[in-house]
Amino acid sequence: MKFRHGLLLVGVLALAGCSWMPHFGKDKTPKQMTLMKSLTGEVDYSLAHEIPADAYLEVTLADVSKQDAPARVIATDHIAPIGPSPVTFVLSYEPSQLGDGVDFAVSARIKQGDRTLALNDTQVSVLGRSGNEGPVRVVIAEIH
Repeated sequence: MKFRHGLLLVGVLALAGCSWMPHFGKDKTPKQMTLMKSLTGEVDYSLAHEIPADAYLEVTLADVSKQDAPARVIATDHIAPIGPSPVTFVLSYEPSQLGDGVDFAVSARIKQGDRTLALNDTQVSVLGRSGNEGPVRVVIAEIH
């Protein structure tokens, strides 16, 4: 019985010693943790044709500040299967991902594989200069 208690004591002390050891290779400066934020909204659609069963809705938050460069995607929400209109979405992002951008937009499209079936043709400005922190409404139309 005493042997087991001694063995247990040695094991506990060994584990406790591990917690005091320095963590080699780890960054010694604590990183500031940021809380995730979310932008919510609805995608409204009215299509002439029925949505295929394998189609999905892709909603994207992007930095569109630079007009001579492609938009920088910050967050994406893929929704499948697509329910009846309107479809709610949540775009989660860290505020630090916004960087120094000042113009942000939400876009939405219904896709089937690589093929786009419907998309929004009007920019929906959010965050940054627009001050719109949601909820937002995105209207998409069928591509002909």
